Amino acid sequence: MVAQGRIVWVSGPAVRADGMSEAKMYETVSVGDAKLIGEVIRLTGDVAFIQVYESTSGLKPGEPVIGTGNPLSVLLGPG
Repeated sequence: MVAQGRIVWVSGPAVRADGMSEAKMYETVSVGDAKLIGEVIRLTGDVAFIQVYESTSGLKPGEPVIGTGNPLSVLLGPG
């Protein structure tokens, strides 16, 4: 199942989301209506603490957080 929760608070690049019982550590998530890229860095019950890798200005409590089911990854070129 895909983790789906709601933002509770935003503090700089850190976001707390409730209702994330299906989330996994280091899972990439889509944060807010703007679909910002974030990563689950701590789980406590159904609460996920997320590091957002884009500006969080404009995020508000109640906006959705949706898991991708995948860890954060990047493609690297040769060399």
